[in-house]
Amino acid sequence: MTENIINILKRNNITVTIIARESGLDVAQVNQVIKRPVATWSVHLLNAVAYALDERPGELLDQIQAFPFELHTDDDALTIQRVQFSTAAVYQQVRFAVESNVLEGWKPTTKEIRLLKAAAERPDDEILTEIERLFGDEND
Repeated sequence: MTENIINILKRNNITVTIIARESGLDVAQVNQVIKRPVATWSVHLLNAVAYALDERPGELLDQIQAFPFELHTDDDALTIQRVQFSTAAVYQQVRFAVESNVLEGWKPTTKEIRLLKAAAERPDDEILTEIERLFGDEND
């Protein structure tokens, strides 16, 4: 769910003046830019806003810009979210688990698919613990 940057700034008591000071930009310029779509912002401004909010720029983008989720699988190339698997058996095993959880509302990142791939190809207690954290029962 995306949020309006103005609302985020108000909720956090961050003013355009603070962002301007952080970025070295003019207050009027910052005020004008933050009212435009985030796709038109400079990286410099995005970094300044994120810094003022004490967030990473990517985390801020996740809040203010909608990225529709789409599960990408390719049975011929053995890929899930563009992560290639070494064998059809491991690919099918992970694909089944991923698709089942996507139906439940999970939106896996490429990083999470890589984690599942590593666990399926080379089981490791640390990786299995992380997977349990991702897929664990929320009632625990």
